[in-house]
Amino acid sequence: MTDPASDTENRTDYWKNRSPGWTEAASAAKPSDDTFNLRLIEEVGITSDMDVLDIASGTGDPAITIAGRLETGSVTACDMTPEMLTVAATRATKLSIYNLRITAGNMIALPFADSRFDVVTSRNGLMFPDDKVGCAREALRVLKPGGRAGWMVWGPIEANPTFLAVNAGLEKYFGEKFPPRLIRHNLGAPGLLTDVITQAGFARAEEVDLKQERLVKHGDDYFRRAVARTAPHRIGNLSETEWSALLNDVQNACADCRDGDIYRIPIVARLGIGSAAP
Repeated sequence: MTDPASDTENRTDYWKNRSPGWTEAASAAKPSDDTFNLRLIEEVGITSDMDVLDIASGTGDPAITIAGRLETGSVTACDMTPEMLTVAATRATKLSIYNLRITAGNMIALPFADSRFDVVTSRNGLMFPDDKVGCAREALRVLKPGGRAGWMVWGPIEANPTFLAVNAGLEKYFGEKFPPRLIRHNLGAPGLLTDVITQAGFARAEEVDLKQERLVKHGDDYFRRAVARTAPHRIGNLSETEWSALLNDVQNACADCRDGDIYRIPIVARLGIGSAAP
């Protein structure tokens, strides 16, 4: 079965239709876990005076984290889905972050001049477009000479059991198939990001493993947010009683990660870094 996110013609509508789920998942203004965002900032060398472009910014991660750590610099959050960018803007306002700019645009044809930004970042966006090399080439085009770009992507699905647990819980609750969206993991194998970055024309490419064990207390909204992102089309009319039953099924599917009242959730991602020629 073809993943609808890989259908170029319908991708804008696809993400627009998914935006309610991401809105629920981003209900809190502050990111729920900044571990990987902070690692991205460190690895690409963002300093407080830089002008940063965040591509496929969605509801504002990692753009909000980056903007909050800049003193005189700014962040432009760019995404093809205005509905998600509206959430990002609202979150920034709640956090009194005023150096975040919002621009709608597609990563394959960025609406910016050449050599515009000091750094380009993207979290969990490069997996989806068909022309990944073309998207990386666009990032290089808008980078200043000597600038750096960093793309964070999910590791293999087997190393990220929450995805499988959410789908298993949804299947049990609704009594139907919820196939995992394997497109999210198509750059998870070592070397794939390096190949994309090199083919795009960067002077240097490197990869970094990102791993953490996230501790989630039983009853935390972690699983609810994961469900909202995975099946927004099915959860819009659920009562709190129905939500409770659904989340019970999801948590049971993640029982192997449970240690008393804590879930020890392995999270594995990869970060590809490209350096533009001076």
